Amino acid sequence: MKSFPRALLFLAAWLLLASGLSAVAQYTDPVVIADLGGKEEFFGRRQELAKQLKTGYLILFARGGLPEADHYREDNDFFYYTGLADPGAVLVMDVARGTSIIFEPQQTARVKQVYGSNLLSMTPDEQQKLGYTTVLPLNVLDTQLASLLAQETDLWLRLTYPDKADGARFEVGRDYASQYENPYGDPTPGDRAALKKLAERYPAAHAKDATSFIDAMRNIKTQQEIAVLRRNGRLSAEGIRQAIAHAKPPMYEYQIEARADYVFRDGGAQGWAYPAIVSSAGNINTWHYFNDRREIQANELVVFDFAADLDHMTMDITRTFNISGKFTAAQAKWYAIDLESQKAVIAMLKPGNSYEQASDAGKAVFEKNGEGKQWPGFPGHFVGLATHDGLLPKGPIKAGQVVTVEPILEFRDQQMHFRVEDTILITEHGREILSSGVPKEMTEVEQLVGSEKQTPR
Repeated sequence: MKSFPRALLFLAAWLLLASGLSAVAQYTDPVVIADLGGKEEFFGRRQELAKQLKTGYLILFARGGLPEADHYREDNDFFYYTGLADPGAVLVMDVARGTSIIFEPQQTARVKQVYGSNLLSMTPDEQQKLGYTTVLPLNVLDTQLASLLAQETDLWLRLTYPDKADGARFEVGRDYASQYENPYGDPTPGDRAALKKLAERYPAAHAKDATSFIDAMRNIKTQQEIAVLRRNGRLSAEGIRQAIAHAKPPMYEYQIEARADYVFRDGGAQGWAYPAIVSSAGNINTWHYFNDRREIQANELVVFDFAADLDHMTMDITRTFNISGKFTAAQAKWYAIDLESQKAVIAMLKPGNSYEQASDAGKAVFEKNGEGKQWPGFPGHFVGLATHDGLLPKGPIKAGQVVTVEPILEFRDQQMHFRVEDTILITEHGREILSSGVPKEMTEVEQLVGSEKQTPR
């Protein structure tokens, strides 16, 4: 197994010392790194992954550029193993040795002034505080790989699709498919271009998919991740609660969104787990309705699905309510059934049971009320770095998993949709509802709607 060439290590040291700059990261947040366990935690994750992969080299890529009119959020897998948020960065890990090099774009003085420094522009001491002793310019990456991958060796990559805050891997794959279908679309969307170039430039390397190992690690949350998720659960629930408390007809859907968004950001969230869904009337049966521009009228049903992104950990909460504060008789009937089903599933969420058993408990409630045909299977998904995080909930329920429960009942001809959703932490002894800070009992929801004094415009 080849080690990293010493000449490149000397080159890295020379470039950093020659710069003589003391810098503060623009997107990499030391507070987030500390919240998630510090540089030791991210080093430990790389070591654990290396132990499982056993041979060859691992390459993970950061995002390639800045998003449009939004805060930069790093690629989930790159962030999970580095704690860094630097556009264009690349992690190369020698699996057998467990050593890592970060490659980053070399910044001009003007770029540093305008956008702030990346890891490469920092002093060696600053880099070490973030957990890295070897940081090289991106333009020498192929010089390095030409040596490492000249002969047959395993090259571990994320061959499966990436995920993102508001999309699972298969959902990103669906986005790629839309590009393939478009005759003028990008033939190599997202990270596909990098994978294609690696295959063309280093044909002797045996490309292997690291995604299953990554997903298995991400699926069981660390104690530090759980602490962040608890904070996010409280914060997101408070945002939902305050928004519902200020809801009165007539009110625009975006005004409900705005109230929760203020609470999220005022509480320290870096962004949204996903765009807000505030649906009513003709929009209510669009499951992922994001426009939020309609004026809600008296006695209309509202589905409100929104949560924060805090320290790169997401949350997912939905509440359904009547904007006038009182469910109609028909609305109350189906709301009660949806809530009963959700509670039946949650009661089964503990180690020793399976997700199939939990699903059957919720389905039984639908069936006894003549709506078994609406049951989709387990009514939820895992949550973590992505709102739809990694694997599908199936098989044994394990401590450390975080999962949503969101059975849906809907009647399109009546413009009715009922969704009560919470995010649940599985513990050794049962479950913990992370989003319990916003009520869901029917009478409590009705009492909450419009209960806060309105601020004059």
